[in-house]
Formats: sequence, structure tokens, C-alpha cells
Amino acid sequence: MPIQARQSQAKANVALVIEAVYALAAYPDRWDQLIDAMAGDGAPPATTLPPAEGAARAPSPPGQMGVVLIGPRGGVAAWNAAGEAVFHQRLGGIEAGDMTFFNPSNHEALDQARARLRAASGGQVIVKFTQAADEAPHFAYVIAANDLPASLATGLAPLIAGGGEATAAIVFPAVEATDRLWANLRESFGLTPAETRLAARLKDGLTLKEAAGELGVSINTVRNQLRAIFDKIGLSRQSDLIRALTQLSSLAGSLGDGLPAGPVGPVISATERGAVQSAPELRLLRLPDGRRLAWREYGDPRGVAALVIHQGLGCSVLPRGSDALARDLKLRLVCPERAGAGRSDPMPGFSYEGVAADHQALMDDLGVDRARIVSFMAGAPFALATAARLGRRAERMLLASVRPSGIMVETDRDVGHKVVQFRRRILRNAWLADLLFAMMRRQINPRQVERFVRAAASAPSDAAYLAAHPGVVEFIIDYLSESLAVTSKGIADEVKLAARTPRLELRGMTAPITIWHGADDPMTSLDDVRAWLIGRISHERLFNGTGHFLPHKHWPETLAWLAEP
Repeated sequence: MPIQARQSQAKANVALVIEAVYALAAYPDRWDQLIDAMAGDGAPPATTLPPAEGAARAPSPPGQMGVVLIGPRGGVAAWNAAGEAVFHQRLGGIEAGDMTFFNPSNHEALDQARARLRAASGGQVIVKFTQAADEAPHFAYVIAANDLPASLATGLAPLIAGGGEATAAIVFPAVEATDRLWANLRESFGLTPAETRLAARLKDGLTLKEAAGELGVSINTVRNQLRAIFDKIGLSRQSDLIRALTQLSSLAGSLGDGLPAGPVGPVISATERGAVQSAPELRLLRLPDGRRLAWREYGDPRGVAALVIHQGLGCSVLPRGSDALARDLKLRLVCPERAGAGRSDPMPGFSYEGVAADHQALMDDLGVDRARIVSFMAGAPFALATAARLGRRAERMLLASVRPSGIMVETDRDVGHKVVQFRRRILRNAWLADLLFAMMRRQINPRQVERFVRAAASAPSDAAYLAAHPGVVEFIIDYLSESLAVTSKGIADEVKLAARTPRLELRGMTAPITIWHGADDPMTSLDDVRAWLIGRISHERLFNGTGHFLPHKHWPETLAWLAEP
């Protein structure tokens, strides 16, 4: 093609992209049109990703109430067979430091229950736990360990040596007792999973509007689902539905026999909602050049130090429950916000080395001599640069769902993955980053973020994870909104930096690198990560049945990895 023709075509492409950007400003729902406008030349097809593997689930012991004893640090001290089944199959157990713990949101709910027991000096607390793989709610009583009836104390297997005496006991109804209500609803009346989820929330006392918010759907959707429930069960009023569900439930009877009398109080619910509101206080460090570096600290200030480096479009907010769990794991999580993200001031001449210097200044100010490092997605290059700058002060490093720096070739594998195409094309058109992200920030609202999050769940395993954990969407909405609260400068600078930096200079880095990656991740493959790091990986782990949402899905295991001696 002659030079003049190529120049004319380039101008036409630029005009098309700019037109699409301004269309996005007027009609935010059409953000996918921008992806099409940024399309470049095609590329040869790539190999397909390995298929997801379903995890087998062991059957729960029939007819037995589950008991889990809790030690003074919040870890599990002992359990019976039914308690073990509930713990591992339902509630997300993690192993760390020869102890077993709940996942963050359940651990936070347990921490609140323990505090209420101490304040009341007796009685019992009802806790509604979230579940790892089920739609039905799961309730339990939390009581003082000394109040556990002798009939329930038999068959408890100690799990730890020297862990101290148990301070609290969690008593679960037999697994089939709590499953029966919801299974009967599904099977007897033909309710869909979505209708069953709505019924469960209405029984818990949520309004239709609150249920819609928690489930991540519109109010019209839940109204239509409610009409379908009425038609299938043969009721006409919401109050009749709630009464019927309450009468069907056998929870109170199955838990009441033999447990101590005393104040119960309102039910404590494990939740992922409100992570920003419940996060530790945001702190500011004045850097030598006068900029402010924002950061949060989770867990035990005297614990093992770990530097948590967030993804692009991220901030210092961690999943709900992380503070209580990190404290009991004896972890000190230091979470800085990169320049121009969250509440940190932008950095002139933004660079990986500059961000690493900010992290070193924070560690120096806190008096942290050595730290472990964990990062997610596009935070990986910043983590590597930080480890190179810290040298032997960086003990070891975990990089999860790595997004290598540099421009990646678009392949046939990317078709159908809009967010993957967006990242590929914005890196090729990095000159657009400032304008595009400034407009996105001005237009940001929960509905738009939710659409983007659901588009990111283009792998079937990710879509299934979001459907089973609707609170994740709300967490991400708050997380991204906090990231863009002041400016979009940080994410725009990151895109431009990544586009021009295919390789990192890592002289001085001694920390061993562990890689965790989802087999279903449509953004990058494990082979892509290996090629980028050129033989620097010490350990790697591939998670089958997991894609883009690995960092959130396996956050409890991340904390366990950080807590290992």
C-alpha cells in the first residue's frame, strides 16, 4: 500500500476510535463498540485451554449434628465427622501454621460471634454462614465451649497439638436437615435455582429491593421470579410465602435440644458486602518528593509482614473478613495504593522503578525489615520491580493470575471474551488511555461496573462462580469505585507503561517466585507467563475449573500461603 494510502487509513482508524470514545461518553452501555473500533489485524489461532475438572465432594455423615471447637486464636481445635464435612464441603476451610481456619467472610462472622459471647458471658449466638459450593443458607449456633452438651462432645477429634483449650463451639444441624427445605422446594415445586435463592432471602427477612441488590439483579427480575414462585407453590402473597418457608424449616428444632438457655440476639451473617465501609482506616505517608502514598494495614501489627500489591484498577481494600482472619493467622498485611490509584497522588514519570521506590519508602517508614510479597493480575510487574529493589528484604513472592507487561498478539482464542479483547486493544492503542479512562471514570456507576464484571466472566467457570457468589459483584463495584475515587491517572499511566515495557530489568532480585494460574483464564495462559519470566519461576500451581476470578476465589489460600513458616 502506498504511503499516502496508509496515512489516510491510519487517520480513518483514529477518527473511528475517537468517535467511539465519545459515543461511549453519551451511551455507556455501548462500551463494547469501542472494543470493535480498536480492532487490528487478525492473528493465527492459538491452542485451546485445558478443560475444567469438576471436584468430587465426599458425602456428609448422615443424621449427625456437626460440632467444631474453636481455639483462642480463632483456629479449629477439634471436630466430629459431621463438623469436618460441613467445614470442608460448605464453609471454605484453609490450612495455615498447623491450624485450620474459616474463609475470610465466615471467619469475620465467627469473630463477631465470639466477641458477643464474651460480652454476654454465656448464652448462644446464631450465625448464618456463606457456603463454598451451595445456594442454600447454612445456620449454626455458637456457644461457649464449656456449655457444649456432653452428648455432642463425643467423637471430637483433636486437630492440633499445643493449640490451647477450646473457647467456643459451633454446632451445625445435620447437613441433610438444612438441605431438606431447599431441596424439597426445588424438587416438589419445580423452583429454579434463581427462584430458590430469592425464596431463601425473603425468608431471611429481606425486602424485594434488598434481595435484588444482594442477588445482583433488577427489581423487575425478582418480581417476575416471585410471581413464578407463587404460581408453583400455590400462594398469592409474600407474607404467606415467608410463613410457609418458616413452617417448613426444621432448624430451630434440630438445634434446640440440649443447648444452653440464654440470650440469643440477632443473627450474625457472614457477608462480602460492605468491604470498603468495614476496611481498616486509610493512612497516608508523605514521600520524599512531597507526594502522598495511601495504604491500609490488615491483621496483626506484630505479625509476619506481607506486602499486598493490587491489580490494575485496584486499591487497598481487601475482601470482607480479611482483617480478622489475618490477625488470627499472625499476619500483617500492608496494602499500598499505587500512584494515581485510590487516594495516592499521581507520579510524574510513572515507572515500575518509581512504584518500587514508593513501596520501599513505606517499608522503611514502618520499620519492616523483611516481607513476603503477593500480587494479582496487572500488579505482577510492580511486584517484581519491588522485589528487585528490596533484594534480600523480599523473602518470597506469589504472583496470581499474572498479566505480563508488553503488547500481546490477539488470537482466535480471544473471540467471545470482550474484556480480553479490550485489554489487548487498549495496549495497542495506549495513546487513548488518558481520554478513555477519564471518560469511564466520569460515567462510572454500579450498573456499568456490574456489566463489565459479568463480561469479564466469559469463561464458564467464572460465570458459575459469580452466579454462586453474587456478593463478589458488589465487592468489585466498591473496589473499582474506590480505585477511581479521585483520578483515572493511575490506570492510564499503567496501560501506557505496560505497552512500552515488554521486559523488566530484575537484577538484584533474590526472592523465589511462585505462580498460581487458572486453567480457564482467557486473558493469559501459564505458557505466556513462563515465556515472560524466562526461567525465574520456582514453583507453579494450575487451578482447574478456575479462570479470571482466581485471586478472589482463592484469597483464603493466599493468606494461608503468606502465613506458612
